[in-house]
Amino acid sequence: MSLPLSAGPGSHSKRLMLLAAVLALAALAALAFWLTGPKSPAGVRPPEYRQIPVAVSVAAASVGPLRRDLHALGTVTPLARAVLRPQVDGELLKLHFTEGQAVAQGQLLAEIDARPYLAALASAEGELARTQALLDNATADLQRYRRLARQDAVAGQQLDTAEAQARAYSAQRMKNEAQVADAQRLLGHTRIVAPQDGRIGLRRIDAGNHVRADDTEGLATLVQIRPISVLFSIPETQLDILRQAQARAAALRVQAWDADDRRILDEGTLEALDNRIQAASGTVRLRARFDNADEALFPNQFVNIRLAVVQQDNVVTIPTAAVQYGSEGAFVFVIGEDRRASRRVLRLGPSNAGRIAVEAGLAPAELVVVEGVDRLHDGRDVLIVGQDS
Repeated sequence: MSLPLSAGPGSHSKRLMLLAAVLALAALAALAFWLTGPKSPAGVRPPEYRQIPVAVSVAAASVGPLRRDLHALGTVTPLARAVLRPQVDGELLKLHFTEGQAVAQGQLLAEIDARPYLAALASAEGELARTQALLDNATADLQRYRRLARQDAVAGQQLDTAEAQARAYSAQRMKNEAQVADAQRLLGHTRIVAPQDGRIGLRRIDAGNHVRADDTEGLATLVQIRPISVLFSIPETQLDILRQAQARAAALRVQAWDADDRRILDEGTLEALDNRIQAASGTVRLRARFDNADEALFPNQFVNIRLAVVQQDNVVTIPTAAVQYGSEGAFVFVIGEDRRASRRVLRLGPSNAGRIAVEAGLAPAELVVVEGVDRLHDGRDVLIVGQDS
């Protein structure tokens, strides 16, 4: 009878060696496949930075008029300003306005107690009536004396006395008439009315107080709003340009801009030029007049003034933001049909309101770079992401 075979340590080692041989063969097969199999295409290298198109905003060169403006800082000044002061003494009975109200010329604004002035007027009129009666009697006597004098029935001295008496009463009547007129004037001052159209300010006194004719502060201040003016100054070096512009045009246009110089408030005309130069500052003062229909201009407001003195027609202009400066002078980057930037040196003229005239170097409708200039060089591809009008 035979005994069963038992697995010893030698058979376990053989199995491990067989497994290692299989793994080695698999690795060799994979290596052979990688070496002899089809090659994968080479990876595409990412483009370099200088090959990426630059995003830019452009604007087209346009043809049109270009004005030349004189710039100045101005102060809005009413054409008329009145402090409403009482002209007579008395109790302030009533105020007929509200603060900040727009009023019309002749509108009743305040009333002062008129009773003392009514009494004074009645007294003056009474004196005038008395004097008139005496004058009428003296005139009748004079006529009688003259008839008697022609008949030699009265002494010459009596006639002279009658004539003197009539002249005296006539003079007294003139005096009484003046007193009546003055009493009427004082009575009229008990009603304070607006001397012109305008807007009234804050009141300085309330009804019920006693006011006096010598009060300097007044009841309130009335300023004319429409129309209104702006006072400003320009250097004396610009006076010649201004005088030449005045010779060419009867009325020069003036624009008033806000303090930030971003929004136009109103447009008017130059009204007056001062007759002398301020020696201390070397400037000359001017006044511009504005309709101020929407009351955008307010008294004592600071505004930026643009006075148009020269206008050129049919001028090629571009935004001033497109112009760069280098060793060769002013230049721009022009974008061609191939969407590439080319550096172009220009000869520039005057500028105004964000645009500058091009005298040479650029044709109408050519595109110039406005934003993104700092990343450009000659021949660089661009991507247009915006175009200004």
